[in-house]
Amino acid sequence: MKKKVSIPDLDREIFIKKSTRDLNNDGTINILDLVIVANALGEAAPDVNGDGVVNIQDLVIVANAF
Repeated sequence: MKKKVSIPDLDREIFIKKSTRDLNNDGTINILDLVIVANALGEAAPDVNGDGVVNIQDLVIVANAF
């Protein structure tokens, strides 16, 4: 059973974390994002996991996100 936790917003600021897996910024993680990663294999960007190169690990991360 999941617990629901409410945290009061004391300073009235809301921060929304953008997913680093939505590479084309269309609001959805889908096959189009996976194609972007696949086309960039061996390059420096878009390196999803931050290891310095686009590789199979980046493909797996994006695939698991949708």
